[in-house]
Amino acid sequence: MVSGRERRYLGHNPAGAAMIVALLITLSGTAFTGWLMEDETRMTMLPDFPQIVAPAWADDDGDERAEHGEGGESALGEVHETLANLMLLLIAVHVGGVVLASFRHRENLARAMVTGTKRAPEPGDVA
Repeated sequence: MVSGRERRYLGHNPAGAAMIVALLITLSGTAFTGWLMEDETRMTMLPDFPQIVAPAWADDDGDERAEHGEGGESALGEVHETLANLMLLLIAVHVGGVVLASFRHRENLARAMVTGTKRAPEPGDVA
C-alpha cells in the first residue's frame, strides 16, 4: 500500500474480511449481553463463572453499589457498554477503510455495496 501498487480485490480484501468477523462477533456479544440484562432471570441460565477480580468500592457509604447494581449485574453492564463502544470504533474504522480503498482504487465502494456491482476485473486483480 505504501508503494501505491496494492492489489485490487473483487470481494473483501483480507483486512475487510477480518473487520466483518470482528463486527459480527462484537454485535453478537452486545446483543447477547443486552438480552441478558433485560430480564434478571436470564442470568440464572448461565453457569457460575469464577470471579477473577473482586469488586473494589472506594467509599463504603453504599451509594456506588446502589448506583451500579450488585456483583455480576454491574460487571455485565460494563461488558455490554465496552462492546457497544468497541462496535462504534469498529464502524468508524470500517468506514475509514472503505473511503481509503475507494480513493486508492478509484471506484465507489459504497455504491458497489448497495448495487452489488463493481467495475470489471483487470489483470492483477484478486478474485
